[in-house]
Amino acid sequence: MMLLTRYLLRQESMAILLITIVITGAVWFSQSLRLLELVVEGGAPLLVFFEMMLLVLPSFLVPIIPISLFLGLLFIMQKLLQDQEWIVMQGIGLGPFQLARPALLLAAGVMVLHWGISIDLAPSAQRELRFQRRLVQTDYAGALLREGTFNAIGSNMTIYVRERKGSNLFHGILIHDTRDTAKSMTLTAESGFLVSETGPPRLVIQKGTRQERDPQTGKISWLIFDQYIVDLAMLKGAQDDAFIKAYERPMSELFNPPPDADSQNSKHEFLAEAHERIVFPLYNMAFAFVALVVVLGGEFSRRGRPRRYIAGVLIAIALQSLALALANLAAKENMLIPIMYLPPLGLIILGIIWLVRLRGNLQRAPYVN
Repeated sequence: MMLLTRYLLRQESMAILLITIVITGAVWFSQSLRLLELVVEGGAPLLVFFEMMLLVLPSFLVPIIPISLFLGLLFIMQKLLQDQEWIVMQGIGLGPFQLARPALLLAAGVMVLHWGISIDLAPSAQRELRFQRRLVQTDYAGALLREGTFNAIGSNMTIYVRERKGSNLFHGILIHDTRDTAKSMTLTAESGFLVSETGPPRLVIQKGTRQERDPQTGKISWLIFDQYIVDLAMLKGAQDDAFIKAYERPMSELFNPPPDADSQNSKHEFLAEAHERIVFPLYNMAFAFVALVVVLGGEFSRRGRPRRYIAGVLIAIALQSLALALANLAAKENMLIPIMYLPPLGLIILGIIWLVRLRGNLQRAPYVN
């Protein structure tokens, strides 16, 4: 019996791992394109790019793991059924609980691992990623100033750079600044460079002119300067947003928000986020029971039962969507938090009842050729 359990665990584990790698790789690659531009155009070290890519990985795994578990179990159990290995195992006296035990043990182990990622690893990685992004956006802010194009900085500043050398040296600069609603300002300069050692990045421009237009009188005033400093705190992505989002916070802060006003105003969102981290891993066990019902329920057929498999996949997708929807609703109204637990726990209870009632039905199930 132990040998069969190890065999099933090995088969199911390999399938789940492979599917997880494939799905995560596809999502991971699509997200990496956002960071690749920073490395290529901004001169950020390649090591920073890989560090940031590793930091986004735990957040990808949180929604991917339950679906990967479901697809892996469904694939392996159906393969064993098609190859009649289930029939051989039943022939030597294995019952439903014994056949389902490896899948449930694996689901329980994945669920515990998922809790570790969801509760601790993913938010910790998000906090570190936030710190890394701030460093990159400050130290390599020049990556967002492309040569030969009009770069929109927020909604009220545009910067044109004729030529760019390296990551922070520019020539032929034109800046149109409307941050001050009382007057608009246009600056031209021969050259400039970025300074970002402390605080938000600043663009130091040299040998240029500043034109200010009074909207009431229409008069334009001129200023010729040798050096002028433009604050780029509005640079896209360069704002130092001090407020830490709910998905970045540790569980202790989600249940007991800090006394600052922003945190107190977001405590409903914090509480919903805390329970979401607890609830979501429960879907691993729920999906395991769905896979068992799809494969082991009903009669066996060599031609397969594609409708059952399609229905199982649709159910898993619907459950995943329902989990996200309930989490969003609970963030707005905390009274709905208990409802978040109903789908996974309900499926687990129904799955246990189904497995108990199945008893010897596998041995008596008719064979359809």
